[in-house]
Amino acid sequence: MVKNILSVDVEEIFHIEYARHTERANLDFRTPKNIRSILDFFNDRNVVATFFIVGEIAEKFPEVIEMIEANGHEVAFHGWSHLPLRNLDAASFRKEVVRFKEIYPRCVGYRAPSFSLNNDTRWALKILQENGFRYDSSIFPARTPLYGVSEAPMRPHELSLNDVSKENDSSLGIYEFPLAAYDIFGLRIPIAGGFWLRLWDIRPVRRGIRKLSEKGFPAVIFIHNWELDPETPRLRLNPYRSFVTYYNIEKTVELFKRLLHESQFTSFAEYMETTGMI
Repeated sequence: MVKNILSVDVEEIFHIEYARHTERANLDFRTPKNIRSILDFFNDRNVVATFFIVGEIAEKFPEVIEMIEANGHEVAFHGWSHLPLRNLDAASFRKEVVRFKEIYPRCVGYRAPSFSLNNDTRWALKILQENGFRYDSSIFPARTPLYGVSEAPMRPHELSLNDVSKENDSSLGIYEFPLAAYDIFGLRIPIAGGFWLRLWDIRPVRRGIRKLSEKGFPAVIFIHNWELDPETPRLRLNPYRSFVTYYNIEKTVELFKRLLHESQFTSFAEYMETTGMI
């Protein structure tokens, strides 16, 4: 049976794309509180995962990385302050990467905030290569209102420096693990978790994972730590942003429990080691 890959995007509610305008002064960092219960949740189910952590959280709360490592999980990079790549240039992104590697030199994995890696931002790949990164998991191989590279492969592959919708035609040496999507008669539906898990419920997610497994591909699934936190603040957002952020959020824990019960998961690092990628 193909093992799937589980990841947690460790960020605060005020980091997300639809709430970055929010005044942060009145909001607490909740990660040190909610990460403990998430680790217990995984330990109870013998699940290993990758935690993509925002750099300013890692710097402000080093105990978070210590807890993640102590519980046998992988730590990876999720941008310094969760600014999408389209809001950065090469120099500012390089500073973010170097700063995080000073905190956590062993890091080999990256996920762009808001899944913002595409052909307009592929310049970031060379910087990741220069700093010893071995894999990326930023590409949704489906079209959404905010992100997506709909022509990209749905299976793990070596990235091309020239076109992120194609497989390797360079010596970049970085693997891409695209987020899970469900191909229905040529229409790709995102099923990778987060809002998509809350929107679709479990049935299409389950079918999509099964279909990927039948092809021998791991389903890359993610969840945000704030989605599993019952005390996540309710921010004042416009109706659309509020819908994406909070729809069915009270059901997230139960949906996630069912997902972990029905499928086997591991971390990116463990998957790459067991399959000979690294």
